[in-house]
Amino acid sequence: MKPGSWPSIGLIYLFGVLGSASLSKIIPLQQDYALHVGATATQFALLISLLTIPPAIFAAVGGTLIDRVGAHRTLITAALAGAAINGAYLLADGLAAFRVIRVLEGFVLVGAYSAAPALIIATAAPARRAPAMAFWSTYTPVGVSLGLLLSSLFAGEAFWRGSYLVHGALFLVLAVAGLWLPRPARAPAARASARSLLAAYTEPGPLRVALTFAALVIMGFGVNTVFPSWYSQTRGVSLAQASGLLAGANLTMILGSLAVGALLARGIAPLRLFAGLAVLSTGAAGLLFSPGRDQPALFAALLLWLVLSGASMAVVTAALPRVVASPMQAAGAAGLLSQMAALATFVTPPLWLPMLARGQSGAFVVIVALAWLAALLLLPRGGAPLARPATPPPP
Repeated sequence: MKPGSWPSIGLIYLFGVLGSASLSKIIPLQQDYALHVGATATQFALLISLLTIPPAIFAAVGGTLIDRVGAHRTLITAALAGAAINGAYLLADGLAAFRVIRVLEGFVLVGAYSAAPALIIATAAPARRAPAMAFWSTYTPVGVSLGLLLSSLFAGEAFWRGSYLVHGALFLVLAVAGLWLPRPARAPAARASARSLLAAYTEPGPLRVALTFAALVIMGFGVNTVFPSWYSQTRGVSLAQASGLLAGANLTMILGSLAVGALLARGIAPLRLFAGLAVLSTGAAGLLFSPGRDQPALFAALLLWLVLSGASMAVVTAALPRVVASPMQAAGAAGLLSQMAALATFVTPPLWLPMLARGQSGAFVVIVALAWLAALLLLPRGGAPLARPATPPPP
């Protein structure tokens, strides 16, 4: 497989997709966890968030180490770990066990979210990096949709853990396919001092990109967290049906991401594009959660929100190659982005779910507006593109 080719980028992309499925596959199973595990609504919200603890603590440092170990090796290891952890879910017999497994599952995200974009940046030609990273940004909506779809097939059934079996099998297949991943040059081995491991925090460009992405996660994952239950309550459908609807609709985020990739490749100013997306996205959130909206209008608002969300995430991820000094430091920058996104993901369910329980859907729009304001202030204004992809080491 040719490094930097679209088939190679597509294979790398799948590691992010399967990782993101871990975020959402638990959401349609809330009633099953209540019935079979005894999890209250508060305990279930915490269970969703526990996955993000390892990325929230270790992602930036882990990304720096991945730059030295190699992204190729890291992705295969992460896929094998994902298969093993999904197997553990099938054997868990209590809430405490599920909590431990959920935390361990977060280490899969540390590897996948840092190594995959780093491998794309390291192997793609300069002209392809912006559209490739815009395409990479769709791993979240596609993965979230996959997770929702997998669990919606088993939610409420006797074998409600079936999604874990399927997810684990997919990880195994991907681990084998990972043998064909490209192997670019990696950062030279050096003594891992505290200063070197924390280097990602000292670079203002990657830090601002990471914080901007975190603001978008608070919006996007927040809507994904509350929409199935909100839609189920207001429309009188089952939680599984509402999750299936969102799973399908989430895929429209790809359209926004790919459109942004094309626009950036033509030289449109990222900040101007981002500002326009902020205005339209806030308006879409207001339409989505306004009371009394009929079904067609509600579905149209949902699709508009998702397309704009995909576009905004593409603008931010496409900025990452422009703020890293070298392709061999890309995993550290991607790890920092993953860490900030994980911190945002951790706080999102406890922030949004209590408002859902109190019926304060209008507060969702306020969160979206404030998050957009922060994102506009944080997005870097400039940056120079990397000159060329990393070359493989000599034989």
